[in-house]
Amino acid sequence: MDADKVSAYSTLFDVLNTFVKIAAPFAPFISEHIFLELQQFTNKWKVEWDSVHLKFYPILSERYIDPELIQEIALVRKIITLWLFIRSKNNIKIKQPLAKMEISI
Repeated sequence: MDADKVSAYSTLFDVLNTFVKIAAPFAPFISEHIFLELQQFTNKWKVEWDSVHLKFYPILSERYIDPELIQEIALVRKIITLWLFIRSKNNIKIKQPLAKMEISI
């Protein structure tokens, strides 16, 4: 395995591990099963693992929040809402493709 694969697998493991911890209160049984399956990759010896419910809940980090991206997403949502309103007002179905749509910001 080259460095790219190791990095990709490590990232996937971290994402799945964090997601399972977040999902544990809402889907306890499946998250416990997935958590125990994930722990097999990190624990080479067959020892008892803790439950996902005994792990610390992930804490939000401010360094991952991008205020510019949040503003851009809010603008896109507003455009989509207005676009859907115009389509419904003119009785144009959503599945019907439009020839063109122009937006001036």
